[in-house]
Amino acid sequence: MLNRRVLAYIVSELQRISLLRTQTDVKGSAYEEFVGANLRGDRGKYFTPRNVCYMAVQMVMSLYSPKRISRIKVLDLCCGTGGFLISYVNHLRQIISIQEQGKGGTPELVRHRAAERIKDLCSQNLYGLDINLFLVRTCQMNLVMYGDGSANVFPANSIKSPGEWDEVNASQRVGHGKFDVVVTNPPFGGKAIIDDSHVLSNYELPFSDSPSMRSSMPAEQLFVEALLKFIKPKGHLAIVFPDSILNNPGLSFIRSWLFHRVQVIASVDFPKETFATSGGVPNPSVLVVKKLPVDEVKVAEVGGLNYDVFMAIPKTAGIAKRGNPVYEKTPEGFEILNDKLEPSVNDEISLVSKSFSEWAQGVDYVNY
Repeated sequence: MLNRRVLAYIVSELQRISLLRTQTDVKGSAYEEFVGANLRGDRGKYFTPRNVCYMAVQMVMSLYSPKRISRIKVLDLCCGTGGFLISYVNHLRQIISIQEQGKGGTPELVRHRAAERIKDLCSQNLYGLDINLFLVRTCQMNLVMYGDGSANVFPANSIKSPGEWDEVNASQRVGHGKFDVVVTNPPFGGKAIIDDSHVLSNYELPFSDSPSMRSSMPAEQLFVEALLKFIKPKGHLAIVFPDSILNNPGLSFIRSWLFHRVQVIASVDFPKETFATSGGVPNPSVLVVKKLPVDEVKVAEVGGLNYDVFMAIPKTAGIAKRGNPVYEKTPEGFEILNDKLEPSVNDEISLVSKSFSEWAQGVDYVNY
C-alpha cells in the first residue's frame, strides 16, 4: 500500500545491508524492536524486560558448569515473544564462542562453527510453549533471528496434561519430568480462573490445607505446581513471582506446599518500576529453586532442610516509573558515559547475576 517513491526510498536505505551477513543478535534486536510495540499485554499477558530475562537465565545457568552445557534441556512454559529463550541462546553463544576460539581458525571460521553448534544444540535442548498461537509464531521468528530452536516452540495450554494438548508434536516432545531447567514468567495478574474439576483433580494445590478440593483456583496459582511437573528431580526453576504469592497470608498454603518440594536457592526483589513499560506485576520478584527428589521431599515435610539462600534487592532497574531511562550520574549531576561515550544506564538488576555466580561457587552449588 506504499506509494512508489516511499518504496524506492526504503529499498535504497536497505540495499546496503546484508541480512545474511548481519550478526544474529543485531537482527534479533531489530525484530524485537519492530514487533514489541504491537504486543502489549492484556488479560495477564505482559512481556518480561530483557534485563530480568538475562539476569534469571544467567543465574540459573551459573549453577551448571560449561562442560554440561550440551546436555541441559531448557523450557519456557509461557514463552511469549521468547525473551527467556533468547537470553539462553545468548548465554550459549558466549560459552560456545569461547570454546570454538580455543580450537583456532580465522574469526569468520570460528563464528561459523559457533553458529552451527548453537543451532544444533538449540534444536536438541531448547523448548517453548504458549497458549497464544500468534505469540508462538512471533517467538519462532525471533529464535530464527537469534540462532534457532524455533522448531521446538509449540502452542499448548501448559496447565493441562501433555496428553490433552491439541498439538501432537508438543505432547510427544515436551512432557513432565523431561527438563533440567525451566525459566519463565507466567501470566500473573490475569483474570483466568480454572474451575474444571478434571483439571483441578490433577494437582495437589487444590487439596492443600483444605478439607475438600477447591472448586476453582486462579491459573496463576496452579502455574506454581504446573511448572515443577516438567522439571527433573534436582533440576532448577527460575520464575518471576508477584510479591502477593510470597507475602499474602491467605496464600500461605501455596508457600507451604512449595517449600516442602523445593530448595530455595535465590530470591531477588525488584524495584516497583521494573515492569513500568510492559504493564506487568507492580511488585515483582524472581525465585530460583531446585526441585527436591522424593527422599528429600520427605525430609522437608518432616523437619525441613537447612541450607543457605542468596538474596538481593537491586534498587534501580534502568527505567523510571513512566518508563523513561535512568542514567548514572556524578555527585554533581552529570551523566556518566560508558566506553562508547553513551550515558550509562543505572540498572542494578544487571549486577545481580555476577554476585550470585560468585556466591554459588562459594557454597559449592555448581553442578559439574
